[in-house]
Amino acid sequence: METSEQTSKKKIKVGIPRALHFYRYFPFWKKLLEGLDVELILSPPTNKKIVEEGVTHGFGELCIPVKIYYGHVLKLIREHPELDYLFVPRYVSEVKEAYFCPKFLSLPDIIKILPGVPRLLNFEVNVKEFPIATSVIELGKELGRTQNQSLDAYREAQRYFDEYHKFLRDGASVNHALRLVERDRPFTLPKKKHKGDLKFLLLGHGYNIFDNFINLDFQKKLQDQGVEVFTIENMPESIFKKPVIINKRLRNYWVHEEEIMQSIRYFLTVGRGEIDGVIFLISFACGPDSLISELIMRDMKVVGLPFLKIIMDEHSGEAGLLTRVESFVEMVRRKKKKLAMDSKKKETIKI
Repeated sequence: METSEQTSKKKIKVGIPRALHFYRYFPFWKKLLEGLDVELILSPPTNKKIVEEGVTHGFGELCIPVKIYYGHVLKLIREHPELDYLFVPRYVSEVKEAYFCPKFLSLPDIIKILPGVPRLLNFEVNVKEFPIATSVIELGKELGRTQNQSLDAYREAQRYFDEYHKFLRDGASVNHALRLVERDRPFTLPKKKHKGDLKFLLLGHGYNIFDNFINLDFQKKLQDQGVEVFTIENMPESIFKKPVIINKRLRNYWVHEEEIMQSIRYFLTVGRGEIDGVIFLISFACGPDSLISELIMRDMKVVGLPFLKIIMDEHSGEAGLLTRVESFVEMVRRKKKKLAMDSKKKETIKI
C-alpha cells in the first residue's frame, strides 16, 4: 500500500491531444505546465485508427482537423484512465484586431460531450477582454499553485517560446523543433539541410502542414522531387508587424489567415524573386481559408508566380496527391529553365 506521503508526492497528470494548436503552442504549453509541476501525457502521432475514430464521433460539417482532435482525445481517454485533467485551451483572440476560427472558440464545449472525458483544465486566451497573465493565474489556482508560482512559470514559458521562434526563423523545420521540445533537447539545427533546384513556400495552418499522416507526408513528397520547402514560421518576424489592408474598408478578420496574407504580401513585393512557387494546403470545409485562397490565387496570377491549392480531408488519396505534386513541380521547373534561357539569349543579343 502507498503511504500518505507517497500519495501527496504524485504529480497531477494532464493529457494533451497531439492535434490542432499543438503544432503552434506546444513549446509554450509544455514549459508553462511543467513549471506548474504537472506531468504531461501526449497522445501519439496521428494514425489511421485515430482518424477513423475521430470521424465517427465528428459530425459532417466539421473540418478534418477537428475530427482528428476528437480521435486524439478519445485515444488519451482510453489509454490513460489515470488522467486528472485534459488540457483543452480556448483560444479567442491573441491580438486585439482579430479572432481565432470559431472551432477554437468553442473547442472545450464540444469536447465535453465526448464519452468519458475527464475534467478539462481551463485556459482561455482572449486579449480583447483580459491579459494572458490573468488566465495563467486562474490556471495555477485550479492546480493549487500560488500567483507567484504561476507568473514565474509564465515568464519562463514565454522566454522559452521566444527562443523556439528564433530557432524556426534561423531555418529549423517545425517538426524537427517540436521533436527537440518533446525530448527536452537543446535547439540545434540538423547537420544536413535539404537543398533543391526549386524553392517553394508551403502555406497552411500548422495542423495541416505538420501532421504528416493527414497530409500524406507532403513535405517529403516535395523534397523527393528536388524542392526546398519552407513555411511562414521560417520567415522574419518583421513581416508580420504590418496588417494587410485588402481594400479601404476590408481587413482580415481571422488571425491565422492574416499571417498567411502577410507572408504572401512579402513575396508580392520585395521578396518576389526569392521563391519559385506557392502551395496552399487547405482542409475541406474551412471557410476562412477558401476565401483567402481566391485572393492569393489572383495575386499570384498578377506577378506570374505558380500557385497550387490542395484541399484535404479524410478521403484524400496518396496516388492522386502525388500526381498533382509531380505535375506542378515539373511545370515550375520547365518554366524556370525557360526563363533562364530567355534571359541568357537577351544577354547574348546585348553583347
